[in-house]
Amino acid sequence: MSSSTLPHTGDLRAEAGPARTVPFARLAAVEMRKLADTRTALALLTLLVLGAIGAMVVNASFFSLDAQDVATSAALTLGLFLPVLGIVSVTSEWNKRTALTTFALEPRRWRVLVAKAVAAAAVAIATSALMIALAYPTTAVAAAVRGTDAQLALDPLALAGWTAVNVLFTLCGIALGAMLLNAAASIVVYFVASIAWGFLGLTGDLGSTLAGWLDLNVTSVPLADGEMSADAVGPLLASIGLWVTGPFLLGLLRVNRMELR
Repeated sequence: MSSSTLPHTGDLRAEAGPARTVPFARLAAVEMRKLADTRTALALLTLLVLGAIGAMVVNASFFSLDAQDVATSAALTLGLFLPVLGIVSVTSEWNKRTALTTFALEPRRWRVLVAKAVAAAAVAIATSALMIALAYPTTAVAAAVRGTDAQLALDPLALAGWTAVNVLFTLCGIALGAMLLNAAASIVVYFVASIAWGFLGLTGDLGSTLAGWLDLNVTSVPLADGEMSADAVGPLLASIGLWVTGPFLLGLLRVNRMELR
């Protein structure tokens, strides 16, 4: 009886090497594409842009002819739709049951969640930049129609702060969506909390003090106006911790422990 020896092929494990990691830039690009993949997200983006432009046109047509005011008049629309877009980008993975595929391709769930935050923040920055760019022609055309002069000077510092505030509210939506993993509940919490803080600020000294430290709508005003001071930093950080950092960390913990089905 003779025996044959297979040729030596080397250490298969060494040749295979470690598993390749999905580059974070590619992960963020995929999450950004997902923001427009569904009809809900596409409708939100469309309403976001059209609503913001409409607010600018109305402001320039009937109120201010200052390009700075015209650009920031889109703040209400952005504050309504950007957080909702962030919420939907997170919760859609669970509502549409695509989380199993997503986390099979990238098992480290924290990377996916961070990529979603980066993608949503990029959309907030791009939308803010678009509104700033459109402020010039909108103001100029409105001034020509109204037969008066326009103020076209812009404050870069204030606009950078305004853009940062839009990013903060978008990240707040991401954090709430990750913490609750339910779109309807997250949207209700976001809007009800905003209204509740407004009423709390009117209840007296204690309510006003709490709102001045923990209401992101209040603490972000100096940043949006480009008038940040040392006294405004503490309240801003406290409100960010309550509405962005804390919920995001709880969301990371919940997403990591959530059973995939």
